[in-house]
Amino acid sequence: MATILNLALPFFGLVLAGFIAAKIFKLPESGLAWLNIMIVYFALPSMIFLTVAAAPFEKLIDWPFVLATTLATYLAFIVPFIFSVFVLRTRITTAAIHGTSASFGNVGYMGLPLAVAFFGTPAAVPAALIFCFDCALQFTLTPLLVTLGHSEDDKSQSMLQVWGRVARSIITHPFIVATILGVLASAFKYSPPDLIDGFLQLMSRAAGPSALFALGVTLGMRRLAGIGTEFPVIVAMKMFVHPVLAFCLLWLMGWDDPLWLSVALMMAALPTAVNAFILASQYDRYIEGASSSILITTVISAFTLPGLVYALKTGLFAF
Repeated sequence: MATILNLALPFFGLVLAGFIAAKIFKLPESGLAWLNIMIVYFALPSMIFLTVAAAPFEKLIDWPFVLATTLATYLAFIVPFIFSVFVLRTRITTAAIHGTSASFGNVGYMGLPLAVAFFGTPAAVPAALIFCFDCALQFTLTPLLVTLGHSEDDKSQSMLQVWGRVARSIITHPFIVATILGVLASAFKYSPPDLIDGFLQLMSRAAGPSALFALGVTLGMRRLAGIGTEFPVIVAMKMFVHPVLAFCLLWLMGWDDPLWLSVALMMAALPTAVNAFILASQYDRYIEGASSSILITTVISAFTLPGLVYALKTGLFAF
């Protein structure tokens, strides 16, 4: 357990450092813009490309794994959504953000660096696949449900326009582009020239520290508010039910690769992603609640993730 804590605590220490910096220096959120550009467009895509390109091509087309993990995320979304709509009588637009907050884990900023730290470089391959398909699901499902909720009030956009915007947001995302390029490089056994490879290696080493510090700064700028009856459901779904769903579905699929199983469970146990707040702000729904979900689940994960990883590494879970 001490080894796991020695790996995990520095990562959460980076988040804490960013949180403290936000509280001390009180700079405007716009100050994060350039750091986020480096993370999203250069550092994490570099890490994704190098890892996926180095993986055996046959490991990148295991659809049962993708189906199981994506279905687990979908169920973690749809259950709180249905609860909000039919039990709490929440509007569809707000319920969609409830579902996003309960299912959209921090698979980019936290998931990719932590998977590599806990399970080694090969873990970045399943982590990148989970990221891509989870993002494709969230960036499709949430806008469509929000549009459905607005349909009676706003006829200015056709469904074709909505689908076009959603498709562009998915296929142009830097992480997804990097994964596609990595898959092509793996298929054709392509290695970039030393000059390009050196740049990619340098950027990939900056991915983890930069992303986690930026996450801490973002959390430090949020406040705890907007908590209602739905909030315990969101937190419980994200932190506890989502990993159980992933485990059950992978078991039903007969998946028997311990590394990929471990990465899938860790990724499902991650706290709510900052993107939940971004989507809430974009649609002006449940903004404070999404922010609180990110903050509370991140604090909880500082205790649950090391325990989960310890259980995975010591064989307490029998796959």
